[in-house]
Amino acid sequence: MPRSRRGGGAGSGKTILLVALAAVMVVGVGGLFWWSNRTARASALDPETLCPEAGPAGMTAILMDLTDPLSHAQASQLLAWLEKEVDDAPRGTQFTMGVVSEDLANFHATPALCKPQDKASASSLTQNPELIGRRYDELFLKPLEANIRELTTATAAKHSPIMESLQSLVADTPGFVTFEGPRRIVLVSDLLQNSEALSFYRGGNWDSFRKSPGYQRLGSTLTEAEVAIYQVPRPLEGVRDPVVLEDFWLRYFERQGSHKPAYKRLGDL
Repeated sequence: MPRSRRGGGAGSGKTILLVALAAVMVVGVGGLFWWSNRTARASALDPETLCPEAGPAGMTAILMDLTDPLSHAQASQLLAWLEKEVDDAPRGTQFTMGVVSEDLANFHATPALCKPQDKASASSLTQNPELIGRRYDELFLKPLEANIRELTTATAAKHSPIMESLQSLVADTPGFVTFEGPRRIVLVSDLLQNSEALSFYRGGNWDSFRKSPGYQRLGSTLTEAEVAIYQVPRPLEGVRDPVVLEDFWLRYFERQGSHKPAYKRLGDL
């Protein structure tokens, strides 16, 4: 009888252990299935924008102000810098572009396009690097480069409403105003604002702008945004001191709530 009780206890212990192991396996499989589903949802992309269905990782809005042709050296620099903007952006960054124009019909953003995974970061064990590479090149890089080349084509204009065009680009970019992640503005311009709100050609500066009705229309849509300015050298007609330009745009972006702009100059000498 004592042997029988010991045997029964051992059998019961084995049963409990097997049940526990089975429960752990069920939980493990369930956890793996949950994680797989979560990963699939996180990596799922919108077929039109290539943006993650969970939302972009960041946003970059590029504004082109090119009313006069660039020299060959300037154009080469600009394309190289814009390509670096794309290369340095994290996967999932949303890109839009706009142009400074006196025609209100041009006050809009290009369709949003997010940077997908590229071939270099694809796993040959669990992914198809060739397919990922083709998607990156055909659906993202080529359309983006086409937009860049189209918007860098100079078109003569009498007015240059930079502030107005920038706010239109920001407003027309899906989710940019309310996005809580990293935001970046890239402004390619000679910075010579020329509109009814302010004209440097008429001797305008920050002080005169602050006293004008246009100042009351300033918002704060660029809070904590990074700003990069690629400055195009132009004859500074009406601007005796070039420092006036830098001072104005420094104060303008400060008023918008962004970080201090970082400048690069598109020189060719």
